[in-house]
Amino acid sequence: MKKLLCINIILLLFSYSCTNTRKFTITYKEPSAKILTLKPIIVRSLNKSGNHVKSILINELKNNGYEIIQDIEITQNLTKPFRASQISPTKDFSEVFVSMELDHHKEHNILQTTKVRLSYCNNLVEKNKCTHRPGSVRWQNTITRRSGKIYITILNAGEDPVEIVTAVAAESSGIIPKFTNVALSKSIRAAIRNEFKPYFIRTITVTPDIEIDKMAADFIEDKLFAAAAMRIDHEESGYKYYYSMGLIEESRANYTGAKMYYSEGELNTGQKELFADSIKRVNKFINK
Repeated sequence: MKKLLCINIILLLFSYSCTNTRKFTITYKEPSAKILTLKPIIVRSLNKSGNHVKSILINELKNNGYEIIQDIEITQNLTKPFRASQISPTKDFSEVFVSMELDHHKEHNILQTTKVRLSYCNNLVEKNKCTHRPGSVRWQNTITRRSGKIYITILNAGEDPVEIVTAVAAESSGIIPKFTNVALSKSIRAAIRNEFKPYFIRTITVTPDIEIDKMAADFIEDKLFAAAAMRIDHEESGYKYYYSMGLIEESRANYTGAKMYYSEGELNTGQKELFADSIKRVNKFINK
């Protein structure tokens, strides 16, 4: 099966010779500007609504490399039937307390009109079976909103507490509007990412002002790096060859290999500024 797939890819690479091009966006990660804490973190909710915030915050902290340990109270409740002794963490930790206050759902209706095309058809006649005329449909659009505030307190031993207060809002509309839970989750996540932005890994995107072979770009995005290299080797030459091969290596985090291609392109072509920028970009990762 794998052999057949390889054959099909090779046939695709060399039979599709009509070259389309597009720009390629490079995405990479940079460390956070600040470190929230080097200790494990316990996140605790102070009210029922805060559990929603707690779940999202824990997920975001984990995704950004922070160690999360389970709340002591939860662990004690789990071990209570077994008459376990008092439980305490084996190492020092930081605490984050969260709560959320929400108002009641607010609704209001708007009478809206939509233009439509009305048709009447008589299939018993041979010609001009249908006649048409403009019309309109009136309907009640119900809009439901909910807003509130998130309260977050970050406690690190030996440091002043960090207090965060941020607003959240959710809205849904329609003839029968959906619950605002999904919209509220998106608002909470956006608020957390904004407030914790200095402590979270940064995603950087760079779109150089040069187009490469479209099929090769698609292969790179799908992480089919070997297929992309074969395509470039077959289709490109000159500075685009060196640049595209460098992009392949950079996308697979082989920054030394990317620098090799970019350096050869800088040396052997007239696009020194293009390759100098690329070398500067990958040097950040090589020197770390």
